[in-house]
Order: sequence, then C-alpha cells, then structure tokens
Amino acid sequence: MTNIGIIGAGMIADVHAETAKRIGTNVVAVFDPRSKRAENFATKHACVHEVSVEALLAREDIDGVVVAVPNDQHAELAIASMEAEKHVLLEKPMAMSLQECNDILAARDATGKVLQMGFVCRYSPAAIKAKNMIDQGDIGEIQHVQATLLRQRGIPGLGGWFTTKARSGGGCLIDIGVHLIDVVMHITSKTSPSRMRGKCTQQFTEKTYAYEEMWSTPKEGGTFDVEDRVRALLTDESGTTFQFDVAWATHLPDKTVKDGLLIEGSLGALVVDLWNDSITFGYSENGTPSTKVIDVSVVDAWEDAFDGEHKAFVRAMESGTLGHDAGSGEDGRLVQRIVESVYASNTTSQEVPVK
Repeated sequence: MTNIGIIGAGMIADVHAETAKRIGTNVVAVFDPRSKRAENFATKHACVHEVSVEALLAREDIDGVVVAVPNDQHAELAIASMEAEKHVLLEKPMAMSLQECNDILAARDATGKVLQMGFVCRYSPAAIKAKNMIDQGDIGEIQHVQATLLRQRGIPGLGGWFTTKARSGGGCLIDIGVHLIDVVMHITSKTSPSRMRGKCTQQFTEKTYAYEEMWSTPKEGGTFDVEDRVRALLTDESGTTFQFDVAWATHLPDKTVKDGLLIEGSLGALVVDLWNDSITFGYSENGTPSTKVIDVSVVDAWEDAFDGEHKAFVRAMESGTLGHDAGSGEDGRLVQRIVESVYASNTTSQEVPVK
C-alpha cells in the first residue's frame, strides 16, 4: 500500500483524503497550522496530526505528499517536499508566478521526484472520452473551443485569502479558470498559445454580494481586491481560438448559460458537460446535419475524476515516472503563462503576446 501525507486540512484536503481511502492509499499524517482543524482532520481520517511541516516531511513511512494550501505557499512547500525526497501532488494553480513555476520545476529535476499537478477535470469521464474522440480524428482539425464555468453565487470565503491578491495571485481565473484552461489544452493537445485578449471585472462588493451556499463563508471586514468575472480570447500558433468565460458570481439568471465545452472541428463538433454521462457529437452525413449522443461510463463523475487523479499519482510514485495523461509541471507552467497573459491584457486593455 502507498502511504501519503497531506499538508493542509481544508475542504480540498478532505476531498483528497476521502479519495485516497477509496482507492486504497493510506493517509499517514496531516499538518495544518490551524491545530484544531488538523486535529479534527486527523481524527476523521485516522491519521497522525504532525506539529510541523518539517516533522511530516521527516517521516520515512510517507512516499508522497499532497500539497493543499493557499496559493502563496505552493512553491515553498512543493520544493521543500521534493527536497525531502517525497513525491508531490500539487493542487492548482501551480504557483503565483512563472518564476515560482520555474523554481518548482528546477527542484523536481534536481531531486528526481515526481511532480503531478492537481488538474482534476482532465480525469472526468467526459473529458477522457472527448480527448479520445479528438485524438482519433472524429472531428478533424480543432478550430475553436468555447469553455464556460459560471457560478451564480460562488465566491469562496469572500474577504479571506481567496479574495486577497497578495495570497491568491488573482480571483476566479486563477481559482477555477485554471481548470478550464488545463482541460481544454489537454483535450486538444495544444501547447503553443500565442496571443491573448482578456478582460477581468469585479461585479460584486462585500455590500452587494449575498452569501447563499459555498464551502467557505465570507469573512467580515476582509480583503476583496481580485476579479469575480473573466472573459478571454486566446489564439494558438496553429490558428485555433479558445474562448474562456469564467465567473465566481454573476447577475445572469441561474443556468442561462450552460457550463462546459463547445469544441468545433473541421469535420464535427462536441458538446461536453464535464460532469455528465454523455457527449453530444455533431457532424455532417452526406452534407446533412446529424447528431449522435455518445454514452460515457460514469459512476459518480466527481469521484471518478478524483479517483483517476489519485490512481495516476500512485502509479507515478510506484514507477517513479509520471503517466502521459497526468498533469505535469510543464502543464502547470503552460496554464500559468496563459493566466498571466489574461491579467497582462486586462492591465493594458490590449491584446498581448503569451510569454
């Protein structure tokens, strides 16, 4: 059995612990500076509550570490974990900047440890099916992708670290937008973004936002200096265009716009709900528009995706090599490049190169 430690005891750490148990991985220890939360986590998941990161990383019975902490700690803790001879599953986003991404990659290369990114959406059954169809040429050359993820009232912990730029690096784009960016680039196998036009806005304030349901409640009197809405248009060197529409919160009536991917190719198109049990395939038959509903094997799409992510991590730890379809450090850096280009375009109000 593979043994892991978890740094962080928040909501996403709990998801990782539950997933590990489902697939047969042993959660040995947890650390979180919020000692009461760590104690509760340790009790729930029958693991040890370590008193420091150093103590957790010094354990010889841990093969790998899940880093599930605020964004401003990703680089430091990922590097420390690899230097302690632990494989790393690093939650998204990879880091706060390209330089931090480079530092993480340098540590991976120097230590020879596995670095896997927590881009869980690429493991959804629908995403896997869509990629397979694209790879076998079912829709021809990819021409345009529209990717949408809109929450109506879903700002995580308004006033806390998620909405504080100095700690998060940004708002909805670097939080949930990175999922769309990664899954789209992965599905289409596009790795050469060239031009970006992006617009970031903050439509809500502490006074105009009403908390309804979210895993993290607002923090009164906190900071909210990041975007809650993003629209971006990316062009790849191949000529493919990508449109991203992301929101933590919106005035649009619920379900006005469907979340998911619209992927248009030279021979057909796919309508992909990442969490559904089917994909809609549009194509021409003798010049006539035709449609097929392609079934996808799903038990619970959310759990299936996290199970796939953790199974990939186990295989990587056991073999010492990251699988072909697992999120790599290079994938994390690619996403960071695109994120930074959106913010640069928004700052200048101009189209910018993706550096």
